[in-house]
Amino acid sequence: MSFNIVDYPSLLEEIRKRPQMWHNGETRSVLLLKTFISGFQYAQHFHNIEQEKLLGGFNWGTFEKWVKVNFNPKRQSYDSFTWAIHLSDSEAESFDLWFNWYDKFKNEVIDG
Repeated sequence: MSFNIVDYPSLLEEIRKRPQMWHNGETRSVLLLKTFISGFQYAQHFHNIEQEKLLGGFNWGTFEKWVKVNFNPKRQSYDSFTWAIHLSDSEAESFDLWFNWYDKFKNEVIDG
């Protein structure tokens, strides 16, 4: 199996297609998605990866602000992952909700 991961959007699509491969056998979990992304970002900085070689292609800060404006009307201090968990009844539902926001963001802000 080969992967063509060149940026965060391609990484997120691979995780969405096969979450159990990336989450150690677990199915859809937004908490594990958050942990994986955070760990990946930390590893890049810990190993002093040059700025131009860091995985990019997605503005996390803009996405977080967009989620807060569009789906967190009381502006509670949650990031998008935690907010999806707060609004959902299960890990799988929160995973699907987070990716629903991601798709809307891509369509409205990035591609729009």
